[in-house]
Formats: sequence, C-alpha cells, structure tokens
Amino acid sequence: MIDFNDSIAAIATPPGRGGIAIVRISGPAALKVATLMTTAHDPKLNQTLELAQLPAELTAKTFKPRYAHFGKFYDGLEEVDEGVVLYFAAPHSYTGEDVVELQGHGGNVVPQRVLSAVLKIAGVRQAEPGEFTRRAFLNGKMDLTAAEAVEDLISAGSESAAKAALASLQGTFATRLETLSAQLTQLRVRLEACLDFPEEHEDFFDSGRAAAELDALTDLTAAALKIAGQGVRLNEGARIVLAGQPNAGKSSLLNALAGSERAIVTNIPGTTRDVLTINIEIGGIPVTITDTAGIRDRPSDEIEAIGIARALDELKQADLILLMIDSSKPASEALEALNHMQQLFDHPKNLMVVKSKQDLTPNADTTALLNQEPWAHLPQIATSTKTESGLDELRAQLTQALGVIPAQGVFSARRRHLTELNACQEALERARAMLELGDLVLTARELSLAQNHLGTITGQVTSDDILGIIFSTFCIGK
Repeated sequence: MIDFNDSIAAIATPPGRGGIAIVRISGPAALKVATLMTTAHDPKLNQTLELAQLPAELTAKTFKPRYAHFGKFYDGLEEVDEGVVLYFAAPHSYTGEDVVELQGHGGNVVPQRVLSAVLKIAGVRQAEPGEFTRRAFLNGKMDLTAAEAVEDLISAGSESAAKAALASLQGTFATRLETLSAQLTQLRVRLEACLDFPEEHEDFFDSGRAAAELDALTDLTAAALKIAGQGVRLNEGARIVLAGQPNAGKSSLLNALAGSERAIVTNIPGTTRDVLTINIEIGGIPVTITDTAGIRDRPSDEIEAIGIARALDELKQADLILLMIDSSKPASEALEALNHMQQLFDHPKNLMVVKSKQDLTPNADTTALLNQEPWAHLPQIATSTKTESGLDELRAQLTQALGVIPAQGVFSARRRHLTELNACQEALERARAMLELGDLVLTARELSLAQNHLGTITGQVTSDDILGIIFSTFCIGK
C-alpha cells in the first residue's frame, strides 16, 4: 500500500542532456532534505527522523519560501552538484505539502546522483508515477478534471490540444460540471423535501416546473457531452487510413500531407508492403495517417498478402477512411475497391473518396461510375499530388469530416468522462419518465444516480482503484 503521508522525491525534468535538472521533494521531510542536501554532514545524520533532532549548526540555516537559495548539494560529506534550492511552504505549493526543488545541472548522471543522495535520507522514498499530482488532488488543490488535464497538457499533440488541456486545468470543464451539479442539487432538495413532508407537497414541489428543469438539465448535459467529445478527439487525435487499389496514389498523398518523402513512390503496383504511419496536424487536430498496402484479390506474393491483412485491420480502427480511386484507370478497379469496403463494412461510414491523379486524362467509364450510387452520396475530392491541386480543399474537408473545429470553450476530456456524462444523461431521461408516471421516489433515485456520475468525473465520488488507474499514466516527477 502507498503511504501518502510520507515524503516523496523524483527527478521532475526529462532525462538526457540539458542545462538544468530538477529534483522535487514533497512531504513533511522536505525541509530536512533541503538542510542536509545543502550542508556537508555526517552520513549518519541521514537516519535522523525529525528536523528538530539535527545539530543546531544545521538547523540554523533557514529557507525563505519562494526565494532562490544558491549552494552546493551534498551526499553526506561528498559534494555531488551545486545549484538553486526553492522552498514552497504548505499549503501554498503544487501538492499542498511542503515542497522543495533542487535545481542543478542536467545530464544523465548528475541528477541521478542528487536523487540518490535525497533517497538516503530517512522518511523519503521514490515517488510513484503521477504521485505529486495525486497528492495535489487528495489535498484539495485541484479536482480530478484539472489533475488529468496536467497529463493532457504534457502530452498534447497540437496547439489546439494544448489550449484545450490548459482550459481544463484552469477549471473550464469543472465549472461547467459545477453549474450542472448545482442546478441538479436544487431540484433534488425540493423533491426530497416533498418526499419527507408529503402533506406540504405543493409548498416544495411543482411537477410542471420540475419537468422543465429536467429538460434543461438534459440539454446542459448534452452540450457538455458534445464539447467533451471534441476534447477527447483533440486529446487522442484522429486516425485516418488511406485505402484503395495498388498504385492508386496513396503513398503520394501521404507524402503530400506530411510535407516530406516518407513513403516510397513508384509506378510498380504493390510497392507498399506494410503499414506506414505518420503524425501530423490538420486544422489544429493531431492526426495519425496510415498508408496501407494496396488491397487486391490476388496479391503477388505472401509478403503482400500479409500487408493486405494488416491494411484491413487498420481500416477497422479508422475514424476516417480515404478511399483512393485513380480516375485514369478502368472502372473495374474502382468497383473492386468499393467491393472491398462493402465486404469489410455492412454500411461503410466515415468514408471519403479521393479521386487521384487528376493531372492525367480521366477514364470516362470511371467518371460515370463515380456519379452513380452508391458512390454519388459519398464525399468526393479530386486531387493531384503532381500539380498539388485539390490538396487545400482536401485538408478543409478532413477537418470538417473529423468533426472537431477548435473553438472557444473547448476543453480536454477523456473517454471515462464521456462514459459518465452519457450515464448522467440516461439517468436524467429515466428521471423524466418516472416524473411523468408520478413516481417521485424513483425520480429522486435517478437524480441521485445522475449526480453521482457527475461526481465521479470531478473526483467527488471516486475510489482508490480509479485513482490508481488514472495517475499510473503520468510520468514520474509529475
């Protein structure tokens, strides 16, 4: 079991060559660590449990909160580094506890020597992943949405994702949930009073007014769910997969969107044998684009067959599929490409047709085919990577198709948030149905469940298991 009352330490900066490395300590032993680390001392003093038990010549040194103190760092009598000590007194620190930062030289060796010296001091242990932020949450410095936003901000894959994470860190998501929860509480108070004092029903509760409030709460939840869905997409990014016949122009389009020669391009069908993935940003959205082996019924060899199998797996996980059709080729190739999509999906969704190689003379039969059903209802973009025509329009269409237009008010969110908001909305809908039936007891029960789902998002209703899963994804030192 992890003890959250002891002191923890970790390197808070990335490993490797760098100008500065920070060793962070949080907990009741933080000031003792600062005292021992900045003074040459008998190593036996490391086993002293309380700061007050140290010799007077050591405890005479003071650290003014939020002031930089320069000095040497010691491992007992041995000097290991020099740098700046910063002290943040509880509760005015990131974790809400006493926090000390030892800011010394970067690199792979020196920070580890400093951390090793710190961990030799009694009462200090290595921090678990995310434990500093977990303590901040447990000490009331932030709610769970803000705590998760810390990790989202660190791992943001685009500027828009970073802005959304910062919005959550500053409380945008929590404020929306608090507004929803406050209105839900007011409704519950009147309903519970009605149940407790049925003889005064009319003084506490108006069913018509309650129905309107429930409708408004459902609308507020739906709005939060929509923005949270956008936040999840910004946080996780989108998966776009290029599919189509061999030599349909997939690799050329991948290179054009990447802005560099990432895939080998030749006139030989079947050049791409495996999946090739790149990470780019389209309209502020982090996107993973995967180039796959051309899908055909008769692969040339076993290696191409394996590549096709992997391509089909990628297609099943795609948020958006770009089906590449070479407009200059016979209509039979376009038909084969569509047949593969229909075999893979009963009703192909999130499918966009990219008519490639528009710099070549189009095949009349292929053009006619694409103007017929089931092709005609699909979004179609004509492009040429050779002349770069249609690429800007394609990027605009991709941004729209992904369903996220970064805008004011978007905050970062996670899949668990969507799950809880969906459950909250369903509970509100059930409460509305019970209210219409006149069953106020079940109405109150559903409202209680709805509020619990909101509380699970912010951490007001949670468990150690859930917290362990959430903070295990954090880096050590944060």
